[in-house]
Amino acid sequence: MENNTPVGASVFTTLRWEDGRVAWLENHLQRLHEHSKRLGIEWPDNFRERLATIQPTGNGNLCRVQLHRDGSIGVTLHESYYTSSPLCAVSHTAPRFPRKVQGTKHAAWSPYQDARSAAVNAGADIALLVHDGIVVDGDRCTPLLLDSDGVAYAPSSEGGGIDSITLSILQPAIEAAGIPFRHARLTETLLGRASELIVVGTGVGVAWLDEVDGQNIGTGTPGALYETCNTAFESALNDAWSSLEGL
Repeated sequence: MENNTPVGASVFTTLRWEDGRVAWLENHLQRLHEHSKRLGIEWPDNFRERLATIQPTGNGNLCRVQLHRDGSIGVTLHESYYTSSPLCAVSHTAPRFPRKVQGTKHAAWSPYQDARSAAVNAGADIALLVHDGIVVDGDRCTPLLLDSDGVAYAPSSEGGGIDSITLSILQPAIEAAGIPFRHARLTETLLGRASELIVVGTGVGVAWLDEVDGQNIGTGTPGALYETCNTAFESALNDAWSSLEGL
């Protein structure tokens, strides 16, 4: 996934890795398959069987499974590099692609890597990706805020963000805790009045933010949304593990 790599050269997904096991494998394979169809990458009939025979390369706590246009499959390990809460974020221009591929995990991933690097170079932990004044995604995570009216909002899909497996797992717990959940356009106004801002994702798990572009967010302490999501994530993770070799 280098600069100038064609969008449709490959499709990938990133899973948590621990002692030879991965978390939420079925969810990731389903999304990988869906994104491959959107990118026009043929899905091998024997994908699972082949995946089960591949020995991952590299080291770390994240596992990237990648299907290339030529039908080859790669499995690589790398580190997540996230720090503990609270996190600091900066805004960064969101990459734009044709609508049919916007929101897929495709080969032309360097703009997301550039956003991550820009955040680190600025002394921040993450980048929030912004298009037309709307936060549409995070560099490697999905933002979720609790508005002052007690409603939790995540970016709407038409903004072009990646559909988050972690968020889909957490949504039932959010609603069960009595917090209404909606997808919406995350405007500067909505962020400015947020009582909480958190991010969720494979690498970060659940983390809360106290600063965006030098502006304080929320009360400076973790709140109900973070506590609900963090507890739900840790609980769900306990039962999420499976072996690639067991496919």
